[in-house]
Amino acid sequence: MSQTKELRRIRKSGHLTIPKSIREQLDISDGDVLMIMEQPLGLVMKPINEEHIFNESIVSNNGKVNIPIEIRRNLNINEETHFSVRLDKERSAVILEILEEETG
Repeated sequence: MSQTKELRRIRKSGHLTIPKSIREQLDISDGDVLMIMEQPLGLVMKPINEEHIFNESIVSNNGKVNIPIEIRRNLNINEETHFSVRLDKERSAVILEILEEETG
């Protein structure tokens, strides 16, 4: 199974840009709504078409999404947090894995 994977950093405002290659593969475009779910190592973002009880974010025309403040607080995410962004084709989802900080 081939995977698209890139590194990204979240902005102080909570914005993070989903790589264009991943947006194209999932057919994500400006104005689409993504469901955002916490997982132990980061976040899962998935396009949705129906009402739900999850956190959500609207995709901008250049692929930016805002990670809600409650999720950033729960996972201790800030502007110094780095992510590995990858496509999970089986789940039709964007996976944001929090990378461990380098020491030394």
